[in-house]
Amino acid sequence: MVEPRYPGAFETLIALGDCWDEDALEASRPQIMELSARISRCHEHSSRFLSAAGSILNDTYRIALEFTDAAKIERYASRFARRELGRGASGRGRQSFRFLSGVTNQGLLRFDGTIQALAQKIYLVEDPYGAASRLLLDQIRARALERGYDVIVCSCPLSPFDKAEHLIIPELSLAVMSGNCTGLPQVKACRTIHYTRFTDLEGLRAMRNRLGLNKKAALQLLGRSCELLAEAKALHDELERYYIAATDFEAVDLVTDALREKILKKYHPSVG
Repeated sequence: MVEPRYPGAFETLIALGDCWDEDALEASRPQIMELSARISRCHEHSSRFLSAAGSILNDTYRIALEFTDAAKIERYASRFARRELGRGASGRGRQSFRFLSGVTNQGLLRFDGTIQALAQKIYLVEDPYGAASRLLLDQIRARALERGYDVIVCSCPLSPFDKAEHLIIPELSLAVMSGNCTGLPQVKACRTIHYTRFTDLEGLRAMRNRLGLNKKAALQLLGRSCELLAEAKALHDELERYYIAATDFEAVDLVTDALREKILKKYHPSVG
């Protein structure tokens, strides 16, 4: 439900509630209220599991960051930019943000095919801990924008404001993808960049028990979050049946036809 900011002036409210049989819905009030409450609890608990998983993965990132050579990553990004980005154009590029992965009622999903459709050349950053890949993608993004390229930033759903999972530069048909605790994207990459080249492996190895526990816990929490979303979806389907049974779809069609005519008359008068 989205509340209109400028009702009538900018947004138009469409009252489909007039198409309900309110007597039928009132007769099912106890069931509807119970199902709605259960759905809300599922979403609330799912969010808590997601928050816990994000906290654990952030702990892993901070541990790995201590053993990551940021200067070496910056030098690599400079070489990458000279080789792949060239001189670029005048002005600064623009960035837009998208999600290509998510925690869903169908499990942990990632739409690798989208990047394969947008980029002929794909670099894959293999990094199970998220420190080297995060720094590297940030460096490449900054250099691409400085050279005037528009960049599609595919954000991590658990850290959407500070972690890019993938970058796409459509003008160059180029993408840089990273893996995470669930594994690597299933794409045909021209080259794989391993986190080990930027990492003090001996120092990181001393933290392997903690890192291993973090990975196991995060995957369990993410899995439970998906299960709760699946439960919420099943309950929502059950709730929806009450509304389907109480809806006059012929009345909905009349509202739809009237709205279509209004739009055509106002914005495409020649069509009418």
